[in-house]
Amino acid sequence: MTFLFFFGIVALVIGAPTAMWFKTWPDALLRWLPRGQFRDAVVPKLRADGPPMEVRLAALGSWILGAMFVPGLLMGLFGLVVMGLGLVSIPGLILAGRLFFLGRPLLLGEPGAAARARSLAQFARILNYVVLGLCGVGLLSQVPELLRHGLASNVFGLVALSLSVALYAGISLTHASLLDRAAKAIDEEGFAPQALGGVRIDAQGAAVMPQVSDEMSDEMSDEMSDEMSDEMSDEERRRGR
Repeated sequence: MTFLFFFGIVALVIGAPTAMWFKTWPDALLRWLPRGQFRDAVVPKLRADGPPMEVRLAALGSWILGAMFVPGLLMGLFGLVVMGLGLVSIPGLILAGRLFFLGRPLLLGEPGAAARARSLAQFARILNYVVLGLCGVGLLSQVPELLRHGLASNVFGLVALSLSVALYAGISLTHASLLDRAAKAIDEEGFAPQALGGVRIDAQGAAVMPQVSDEMSDEMSDEMSDEMSDEMSDEERRRGR
């Protein structure tokens, strides 16, 4: 039973982020400009290399940490309250749920995603500093018992659990830093609400149209050439009169 429980958790933590990634990635490729593209002119989007690495990692981390909502809820239902950590279980579940639903807007660079990322990064820092403080107090409280009984002490399980929780808090703090960097990258990209309609307005105010195929580009060029030729012919006829 225990094996099935942990297997289900691992499958969830790996499967849910993977499914969200493959579902969102094609849309993300259409929303981000290639790195280093000249932005002071109206140019076609010739290729797409997707969002910056910090945005990718922050979005993937949001789905992974967000998937921990389910095991966190299960542990809460089983009444796992160790060394006062149950006091922060509810804020932790709130953080996990909000992170999971931040992944897609973050990867797409949607309007408002940067502000949400910064808000959750600050929330995560406060929560995890509290968790690390509780872990530290719990570990220090076990030192006398460990010194008194040595290897025969029964506190090693609690110490291991505290260290595991502290490690998870450290991972969450690292992800909070990634959220800040991702928010900065989104702000620098300059996404505007018009991007949702298929036309990008970049930070310099230049319109960037979606990718145009060579065939369509040739047709547009031919049409423009024909129109210019007709206008020149009409102008010459008027002058001849």
